[in-house]
Amino acid sequence: MREESKHSILLLISTGVTALLTFVYSLYAMNVLGPARAADFVAAISVATFFYVALGPINGTVARFTAAYAADNEMGSVARLQRLTVRNVFRYGGFGFLIGSLGAIPLSSWLQYESVLPLILSFAIVWLTLLLSVARGMLRGLHRFGSYSINTVTEALVRLIVGVGLLSVWTTTSSGVLAFIIALIVILAISQVQMADIWRQLESPSIDSTAIVGYLKPMCVMMAITAAFDNVDMFAVKHLFEAEAAGVYGAAFTLARGTSVLVTPFNIILLPLVAGLQARNAPVKSTVLRICGYFVALCAIPLLVFAICPGKVLQLVRLDAFSDAAPLLLPLTAARLLGHLNGLIALSYAALGRFGFLKVFIPALIAEVALLARWHDSNMTVILVALFVQVGTLMALAAYSKWPQSADDSEDDPFDLN
Repeated sequence: MREESKHSILLLISTGVTALLTFVYSLYAMNVLGPARAADFVAAISVATFFYVALGPINGTVARFTAAYAADNEMGSVARLQRLTVRNVFRYGGFGFLIGSLGAIPLSSWLQYESVLPLILSFAIVWLTLLLSVARGMLRGLHRFGSYSINTVTEALVRLIVGVGLLSVWTTTSSGVLAFIIALIVILAISQVQMADIWRQLESPSIDSTAIVGYLKPMCVMMAITAAFDNVDMFAVKHLFEAEAAGVYGAAFTLARGTSVLVTPFNIILLPLVAGLQARNAPVKSTVLRICGYFVALCAIPLLVFAICPGKVLQLVRLDAFSDAAPLLLPLTAARLLGHLNGLIALSYAALGRFGFLKVFIPALIAEVALLARWHDSNMTVILVALFVQVGTLMALAAYSKWPQSADDSEDDPFDLN
């Protein structure tokens, strides 16, 4: 428990700094671009976020199997996993980038963009992020959370410096998005140095690729649903509303997304921690409940601030031009934090290879899309739909999910898909 607490505190600090730097850059870009183009910037980042979160299980899968191999002192298997994953992500990610660039043409029209370039850049972000996720998954699996923290903070710092420079000479949505790409290229180079000892390892002749792929597939389904939950409301607003109204929602969306810093350290530590407990056949339930409890306690801070003084928050972050976003902050943040809590519960099952919770997640996502198609009169209506769905999802998980007492719990999961 002492090691768990130490890692949680380190990650909370580093992810807090990372989120602050990212948040500052987003606010700067929105201020420079103005309300109308701010919606273009936020939506472009949401497109990138949707796809790299949906494919984020590459990071989680690498972390899980790295943790298992390291627990058995099979560093040759870790080296083979790294090289095999990098080759496949580079190859298939490049192909995906080409497909995405072609798809960006109709997507830019659907999202009411004047230029397709910001969306093409968004798909480049996805490809580079997936390459970076291999190294970060290794760092997580090996419990090198200090190196992981340096990695993420450096990326955010480079993005801020480059973004401010680009936007000062080229005030367009594309320049704002380009800062993400330059930062990713820089941090990819740094990651190779951080993982140099693994690259030097003699790799094992083979690893159980069937088990890895078998775990990756349902994880991708889980994260695709999570990504849709996180971004479908912004996509709906960008498609349905005028630029000014979408810009107001984008400001509230950016501030609410800033609270994701509270869940990030727990997301990072939960999967390798539970995988390690599984490898040692140690209790799981108490650890998962404790981590969820930490997160719920932290949620009170932003909710209280947004309930008491939302207008002052907008003034403090210099978003005076987006004053209509004030009443949206509390409900939108509540919906997002509830989604993160649902995600932590789901991730604890995924770490044990149990994906029955998808029978709750999939209908919930379908319900949100259907409800948004029916009710979308205003920004607040969109938020209330998202909040209603997240509350319903949490209730369904609480009612039907069976918490594992330990990694070798022999009782059947009522939602076991395998």
